Amino acid sequence: MKRLTLLIDADDTVLDFANSERDSIIALCREYSILSEEKVAEKFKQINRRMWDMFERGEITREQIFYTRFEELFEYFSIKGLDPIIVGDKYRENMACSKRIIHGARACLNRLSQNHDLYCVTNGITRTQILRLKSSGLGKYFKKVYISQQMGLAKPSKEFFQFVLQDIGDCDLNKTYIIGDSLTSDIQGGINSGIKTILFNKEGKLIKDIVPDWQVRGYKELEGLIEKLAK
Repeated sequence: MKRLTLLIDADDTVLDFANSERDSIIALCREYSILSEEKVAEKFKQINRRMWDMFERGEITREQIFYTRFEELFEYFSIKGLDPIIVGDKYRENMACSKRIIHGARACLNRLSQNHDLYCVTNGITRTQILRLKSSGLGKYFKKVYISQQMGLAKPSKEFFQFVLQDIGDCDLNKTYIIGDSLTSDIQGGINSGIKTILFNKEGKLIKDIVPDWQVRGYKELEGLIEKLAK
């Protein structure tokens, strides 16, 4: 069996970003006595996703996301008297404390790490991602974690993946795969860099313009695919 190099995304691939995000926003709503917490959480989700998509396209900076998302949220719900900078900081602290992982992620990473080299590649915030990987117990399965804020580079740029591959060293592209849930970040990044791509598509999202080499709907299917690729 060949030993593969697996570059694995964090959020919504192994870490449960969606529920961590919801928990964090609802905690803020309760702390600041903001009503309609579910509606606020849903609206924030929409704003946050749109802004991270803009970040991936190079249209805004990460720092702009941190605070303008709360400015927009407060304006939409006519929330007065709250400082978006302070609330933004508290949101990231809430996220950093989250232990939410996708069901089955721990067992999958444990098994894959026994026969292959696992590296985490994420566009997240350095402190937040390091603490989440540590508190969730998933960090130990990765030989190294590459975080865009720390690197000054971001997926899907070719430069991000070039940095990762050079840092790993002696990396055979024929045995290297990027695994992630995002077509625009993980899969497009792999395509840009000549890395084989595996879409972790547990939601069954529609594939149009960006086409991965393989797609899986869950961890069992992922492990089966990795086993075949390693033969």
